[in-house]
Amino acid sequence: MTAGAAWPLAAAATWSLAAAAAEPGAPAPVAPAGVHFGALLPLSGPDGLVGDECLRGVMMALDDINAAGGIAGKPASLALIDAYVQAQSAQAAQAAMAADRTAFLLGSGSSGFSYPGSAAAELAQLPYIELSAAADGITGRGFRFLLRTTVTTSMIASVAVAAMAARYPGRKIGLLFNTGAEAGAVAAAALALWGQAKTPVRLSIGYGETVLDLRAQAGRMQRAGVEVLLHAAGADDVLQLFTAMRDIGWRPAAIFGCGPGYGLRESALALGPALEGTFVAGAPFYPARAQYLADAYQERFDMQPRSADSLSCYVGAKLVLDILNQTGGDSTKLLESLRRVNIPTGTLANGWGVAFDRNGQNQLAFANLQQWQSGVLKTLS
Repeated sequence: MTAGAAWPLAAAATWSLAAAAAEPGAPAPVAPAGVHFGALLPLSGPDGLVGDECLRGVMMALDDINAAGGIAGKPASLALIDAYVQAQSAQAAQAAMAADRTAFLLGSGSSGFSYPGSAAAELAQLPYIELSAAADGITGRGFRFLLRTTVTTSMIASVAVAAMAARYPGRKIGLLFNTGAEAGAVAAAALALWGQAKTPVRLSIGYGETVLDLRAQAGRMQRAGVEVLLHAAGADDVLQLFTAMRDIGWRPAAIFGCGPGYGLRESALALGPALEGTFVAGAPFYPARAQYLADAYQERFDMQPRSADSLSCYVGAKLVLDILNQTGGDSTKLLESLRRVNIPTGTLANGWGVAFDRNGQNQLAFANLQQWQSGVLKTLS
């Protein structure tokens, strides 16, 4: 099967609720038999590639549960909700919830989409399980119908800051960050950690989500003598920074990248040797224990996994579907059942465990340190 051929299979198992919501008077879709749930993801725009990778993880989990007999003996099905701009996230989530028998929502591909999408679900008292968005504040709002299976920005920043201190002690640190919901949260967590350790930061620069040129910011880092740079990036900022560094003829001794763009295979393909040696702090990228899933991904989509997002979303979605199956398909018991789960670290395919705290955060998710070596993202610790 070619990569392009995967989409008809996906479309056959989904509704396009965002499209239905956009057409006044469009008839409401008819829910299929069995458990039906929604996935709120950006599938176009700057976050589209990450959203698609998240979707692939959810699709693999859906394949697995249906191959094993479905939920309580009935097939599970997916409503695909394309929230291609952040302002549309709440509207798209509302469209999904208006559809009959939508049991719960999964999200979100990006923290900017997670905030409004999960808020809409909270108002409707519908379970929202966050599989991929990392901003700390998502689970800091006191929501009753929200759980997050994946890592937080504090976890990511902790890995990057600790690695910088261990590998490059005493070097001049710079922080460059996108002010969006997720990258901004990574930057805030890193600054807090450096403050606690009384580690000086030579220069810190934030820039807007729509910036197209980072030469001015890179030039300021160069003039400040920054030797080790932490870049908290949005989905498409990595190419901008490396283009800027090439244009001004500068590169620090080490770059630590946080954000989905740094873990994308497409970034390595686009940048080639320029990305070599760059460190990445993020969710685990297909460790040896998950090789069977990398093989399944290859068979399903006719390519190797593009980032850790598909694995994180597979792990989270599979957990949710398995627990729902244990309740006999009763989605009213889903959140309560998930909150009682206690799975030791090292059990899930990517090495995570599961234990939710009072805010709904999985405390046994973790980030790790990776590095691009010969075009391959290698796990270091």
